[in-house]
Amino acid sequence: MRLTTPRLHLRPFRTSDLTAVQQIYGNPKLEAMAGWAPQTTLAGSQQVLADFMQSDEVLALVTRQTQQVIGSIGIHRQAPDATTRELGFILAEAYWGQGLMLEAVQAVTAYGFEQLQLTAIWVGHFQSNQQSQRVIEKAGFPFEYELERPRLFADDQPTTECYYQLTQAAYQHQKNK
Repeated sequence: MRLTTPRLHLRPFRTSDLTAVQQIYGNPKLEAMAGWAPQTTLAGSQQVLADFMQSDEVLALVTRQTQQVIGSIGIHRQAPDATTRELGFILAEAYWGQGLMLEAVQAVTAYGFEQLQLTAIWVGHFQSNQQSQRVIEKAGFPFEYELERPRLFADDQPTTECYYQLTQAAYQHQKNK
């Protein structure tokens, strides 16, 4: 899958993306917002990149202007239901507040409903992650529910996670406005 927005190329990851993966996925601030342990070793970053390269669900976000990898976005299968998927994304901190992730989310959402013929797309964020909340809401995903998650890592406190769902019907309604 390859998608293009006005300012981004969304493409499969390549081995040449390792430095960008190290920088993005090694940022403790970003990883805490996403619920992952930061990748502090080269081997950890190589494994993340290898996993991305083996998947047909995760794309690199690449600026059209500089051709630099600035994040990732995935539309993950939700077994056993092949008609719904879960959206996940991360963006390098230097690119926050520019509307880039909204562009990517809208492109992947359109792909999911128009090409994959999904019936629904889910997305969640930790309650404290207001940046993701804004992207999700601007992309038209209605709030569904929240739940408290146990600790992700040994030294974490439980956290509240908020979930949103956009259905095919709601997507079509928004598109036709």
